[in-house]
Amino acid sequence: MNTAQELRKDIEACELPHPFFVDHLSALEQRINDSLAGFAPKIERIPGPSGVGKSSIVTTLARKYPESRVDGRRYVPVLIVRVPQSATAKLLPNSVLAALGIKVAASTTGGAMFSLMLTQLRLAGTRVIIFDEISHLVDEGSRVPPRAASDWLKALTDTLDITLILFGIPRLERLFSANEQLRRRARPARNFYPYDPSDDKQMAAYASCVTSYAKLFASAGYPIQVHPRILTEQTFLLSGGLVGVLTDFMRELAGLLKKETPRPVTYLDCVRALEEVSHAGSPHKLAFHDSTTNNNKLQPAALTQAYAHVLSSNTMPMPIRKKEGIKQ
Repeated sequence: MNTAQELRKDIEACELPHPFFVDHLSALEQRINDSLAGFAPKIERIPGPSGVGKSSIVTTLARKYPESRVDGRRYVPVLIVRVPQSATAKLLPNSVLAALGIKVAASTTGGAMFSLMLTQLRLAGTRVIIFDEISHLVDEGSRVPPRAASDWLKALTDTLDITLILFGIPRLERLFSANEQLRRRARPARNFYPYDPSDDKQMAAYASCVTSYAKLFASAGYPIQVHPRILTEQTFLLSGGLVGVLTDFMRELAGLLKKETPRPVTYLDCVRALEEVSHAGSPHKLAFHDSTTNNNKLQPAALTQAYAHVLSSNTMPMPIRKKEGIKQ
């Protein structure tokens, strides 16, 4: 593996401890620890656009709460369940059993599968279930009505007295709007927003992510010769404040260098990297489309437009600005 490939690996392995990530992760760890300590369970939901960092949190939680063996028995205190697309009422318990490593015959009825799931969760000592991509239950054209899906979740948490943590795009709110009883068992949505360019502290947090990646390039011998402000603004146009999209861009930028010895990375390299990255910001102002010699500061409205486009395209409400810190 050459230097450029090692750089790309470092970028893929890098977990940026940016403020929004740390804020949500800390709150969820506290909820999990409370559940494992025997406190009353609660339903948490974390809606957010694709690319905001939800999967990174799920991966981190899976690592922090691994399964183990207690007196020779398998112990899975925190179970991660990936909800497949086009999930049905029968597939939901099957997904839970699959996460436990248990195969079920296709002929098994829905009722029998639900009972088997409850039994296996009790045997595993599971106190918290994290459902990733739970919004698949309410995808357009889903075969599971929101009320039926929310009833299933309510029955699961009531029967086992366990905490549920639900990740998905903002559409997952349909599960709660369809079921008042589910809403009462849940705390308010913990919205995972992209960074807001109109908030100085949030923009500084986003800029620190850009700087962290730039340092990786420089340490590998590929310094990015684009002014830090310009690099921050242009990647924000691309990402709309989504750190996951920024990561994709930096990964593809490193990928361009796979056959090259260490050298400076130019503005034109950034333009080339765009060919492999989906543009999340506003289509009315594209990233890295200015002249390479254009050092003029972007108008704040352009960055705000990129941010607003991410929210509107994900049907996510504008956040209520806090007076202190950057928490939302």
